[in-house]
Amino acid sequence: MNELVLKTLVDGQDAQRILAAKAPGLTVESAKLRHHPFAGFIFEVPQLAGRTGQAHALVDYYSGKAFVSDPWQVQDDQAGQPLDLVADPQWNTIDFDTARERAKALLSTAALRRARLAWRGGIREKSSVAKVWKPNWVIEAKLEGKSYRIMVDGLNGGYYFIDC
Repeated sequence: MNELVLKTLVDGQDAQRILAAKAPGLTVESAKLRHHPFAGFIFEVPQLAGRTGQAHALVDYYSGKAFVSDPWQVQDDQAGQPLDLVADPQWNTIDFDTARERAKALLSTAALRRARLAWRGGIREKSSVAKVWKPNWVIEAKLEGKSYRIMVDGLNGGYYFIDC
């Protein structure tokens, strides 16, 4: 598979509620759903007693950071809605092979921590997707007169500040 769009599991209202719970005086001025490009990988990971499990990983093409993810829920169709895709900023971008190595290294480290002495290695790539469009909410907000730009993960509700 060459490209897929992940289903948005945290909607705009959920994203705003998550932020309001952390900062009760926060006023949201806008919430915009953006899709960011990631490389996606599914690996078979050896477990105890000779069994194998699957692990999913996403690697951000722009930052190069790898993440273990839940199994992907794919958006079936866009219902006529064009996606707001984040354009390549031309800084610190990585290629697909580098993304693959980072995903494999991350999952190898995670599996080693879990298995400890029983670890025999042998992570094997089962499938990959060159471009996975991951949903994120970009929230423009104010708190005590100060403007903030916050990104809320459209899959799990995690957030971080982009601009303060």
